[in-house]
Amino acid sequence: MEDPDTVTISTESAFHALGLPDADDLEVRAELINTIARIVGQRDLTQARIGELIGMDQPRVSALLRGRITKFSTERLLKALSDLGQDVELRIAPARTGKGRIHVAVT
Repeated sequence: MEDPDTVTISTESAFHALGLPDADDLEVRAELINTIARIVGQRDLTQARIGELIGMDQPRVSALLRGRITKFSTERLLKALSDLGQDVELRIAPARTGKGRIHVAVT
C-alpha cells in the first residue's frame, strides 16, 4: 500500500489519471471551457451579455464559467466559441502509432 502522503506526478490529464472512461472528451471540454473563459475575460463582459451572444441564460453562463464540464456537450461549446467570433477548425489525421488522440490547439 502506498503512503497516503506520497505524491505521484503524471503527464496525463487528471481525467486520464483517474481512469475515467470518457477522459478524452472531458479533457477536450475542459480546454474549450478554458478558452471560452479566457475570451470572456479579455472582453470584460457581463454574464447576461455573454448569454445573449452565445444563446444561454445567465445561470447556464455561470455554470459554464465555473467549469461545470458535465453540463455542456463538446458540440455546444464549439458553437459558443463560434458565437463569440472564433473560427473553429477540426482536423483529422492518421495517428502516428496505435490509438489516436484528441487535442485542442488554441492559437
